[in-house]
Order: sequence, then C-alpha cells, then structure tokens
Amino acid sequence: MEILEENDLKVRFILRDAPIAFANSFRRAMKSLVPTMAVDYVVFYMNTSYLYDEIIAHRIGLIPIKTDLERFNMPERCVCNGEGCPNCQISFRLNVEGPKVVYSGDLISEDPEVKPVYDSIPIVELYEGQQLMIEAVARLGTGREHAKYQPVSACYYKIVPNIVVNENCKNCGECVKACPRGVLKLDGKLKVSNVLDCSMCMECVKVCEENAIRIEETENYLFVVEGTGALPVRTVMKKALEILKEKAEEMNKILKEII
Repeated sequence: MEILEENDLKVRFILRDAPIAFANSFRRAMKSLVPTMAVDYVVFYMNTSYLYDEIIAHRIGLIPIKTDLERFNMPERCVCNGEGCPNCQISFRLNVEGPKVVYSGDLISEDPEVKPVYDSIPIVELYEGQQLMIEAVARLGTGREHAKYQPVSACYYKIVPNIVVNENCKNCGECVKACPRGVLKLDGKLKVSNVLDCSMCMECVKVCEENAIRIEETENYLFVVEGTGALPVRTVMKKALEILKEKAEEMNKILKEII
C-alpha cells in the first residue's frame, strides 16, 4: 500500500500488485464486516412532538457513535449470549421540553467516551409544551445487518492503468484535446501528467489514427475511503484485513478437513 492522503475521516491510497478479487473483497469487508456501535432500539416514555416514534427512532439509529472495539463485544460473542450487558451494549437518555431543536449532542451517554461523533445532527424540533423522553440502547453490529453499522460513508476504488505511448507517435496532440481529465500533455513530445486521474474512457485511443497509444489494465488500484467518524479510517482498514485473514484461514482449515 502507498498512502497518498490520510486523516481520521479520509484515506487515499494505492493498493499495488493485488488480484481484483482481493481488492473488491477488501472494499466489501470495510463496508460490511467491520463492527461499529449504533442505536438498536429506543424506548419511548413520552413523545408529544409532531413526529411518530418510528421516525425519531430511525433518525437516532443513523447517528454515528464513537466506537471502542477493545471494550465491547459483539452480542453473539458476549458472555450474556446477546441478552444485553455492559460488555456489549450502552444506554443513552434524553429528556427535553420545547421550544427547542433536539440535537444528537443532547443524548446523555452512560459512558462519556461513547457518545455521538457529531453533536449537531438534528433529531426533531419541539414546540411550546411538547416533550420527548426516551432511552436508546446501542450495540455493536456490522453493515451486513444494517447500513447504520457501516463504518464508512464512501469506499470505492478504480484501476490505475498503464498508459503506453509507442515510438510511432507523431505528437499531433489530438489525444491531449480528447482527454476529458487532462491526463496527457504535449511538451515537445507526448507525456502522461497524472495517471491517477485516468478513468480509462479510451477517448485518447479512439482519436489516435496511428494507434500510437494504448491503455493497459494493471493490478494496481486507487482507493478512496471516507469514514463516518465512529472509527478512524486506518482502524477500519486494519480490522477489515484482519477479518479477511481470519476468513481465509478458516477456509484453508475446511479444505484440509475435506481433503
């Protein structure tokens, strides 16, 4: 891997010399196999707002929550067998009266370290005399179960091609004009300015009468991963690779037993 850009919410990197099946498995693992914390159910004690209980519960469920994978267990792997305990779930309380816009920051957590990533996500607007009193229970889950557990908001890749300019190129510049992303430039002779911008649209190949340029697929991929803030993106990447390794080892074990 070659990291091009990195912060807690976004990573751009190049994955080199990898089969496309692995690249896609890596992408899918980051989206659907890495667990994060999200509200699973909400108990309503009072709701006199204009929104139904189900709408408010849905909104609260989509709020990203800071996750500590070392502290909490997946419900099915917990000592409580999924019944619910401090090792696998955490509660949030909310008791507010209008007039007021209720935000994610108004949720009071049992643990100050486990709280909504952003305090400014609106939940509902309460008017004079309206009240909302709830208890929300959050647990770990994966994107395979529900989108609210996805640790990434965007995760995609594209092939980094190999652009070859043959010796019979006349440097006419037609391919430079045809390229919609400015990948090619004519500086005395035809050159590739930034291959990472290439979308493999083949417009340059189509306009070249001499067939002097070709675009080859490679096993290098440009990844862009944007996180929700529940986990640092580097943690998501590392955990996804660990999960893929575990699955591969499990498959090898099954194959050995069959053989």
